[in-house]
Amino acid sequence: MPTPLCADGKLRPTYEDIHKLIDRSAAYIKADFDPDLMVLISGGGLIPGRIMRSFLKRPSELDPTRLRNIPTQAIGLSLYEEVAGMVEGSIGKSVTRTQWISEKALLGHKDPSKKVEEGKDAGGLVGKKILIVDEVDDSRTTLQYAYQELYNDVRQALSSMSEQERAAVPATKFACFVVHNKRNIKKGKLPILNENNHIAGDGAAPANNNQPVERIENGIVEGIRYYAGEDTENEWIAYPWESEDITEHNRLAADARKKAGQK
Repeated sequence: MPTPLCADGKLRPTYEDIHKLIDRSAAYIKADFDPDLMVLISGGGLIPGRIMRSFLKRPSELDPTRLRNIPTQAIGLSLYEEVAGMVEGSIGKSVTRTQWISEKALLGHKDPSKKVEEGKDAGGLVGKKILIVDEVDDSRTTLQYAYQELYNDVRQALSSMSEQERAAVPATKFACFVVHNKRNIKKGKLPILNENNHIAGDGAAPANNNQPVERIENGIVEGIRYYAGEDTENEWIAYPWESEDITEHNRLAADARKKAGQK
């Protein structure tokens, strides 16, 4: 069920709402993309990414009866918050990078042709299926920046490898997940591969005839798969991790659900 508007005119999803939404979305993403690692956009993507991580586990290569978490990396990007070094008047207009992935972490192990002991790969991006996670896609400016910069970094890392090393590496693929996608005009652009079938539904992957065509260019799939837990209009979304009074947040959310006839 869609998140109902509260009396204060805001959408107030609860922790439980978001947990269930990510659970459903993760089943879809697992079946459709099955990421090797996640890149979380700080700070909005940290909590959704941590929840998502619980649902994207893979069987251990050492003991297939056990499940292991996939690696995660974090990047710090600021669009609407003031941070040190920000140019005056840039809030809401340009992205400021506050934390990024090191060159060593980007490449992972130096020789991709050699098998790395399980759990010892820090989550290198080259040759992986990468899921970028954030809380909301509003203007799309932050997502565009994150995708384009990560794409450029992977391309640069591939160019620094020998021809033999590149031949041993699978194509790098990108996808992104946001808890909420606002139906508004986007300032940022993404080359979305699955534009007509991007919303997580019942946990089943799209039929084979709906799968996007993947074109590989210089070791990277051109374009990005896009997943959103829920589409909303252009309402203000108040997330529970932003609330100073979680009891009041939950009360307003419960009142809105009752008024909308939801349990």
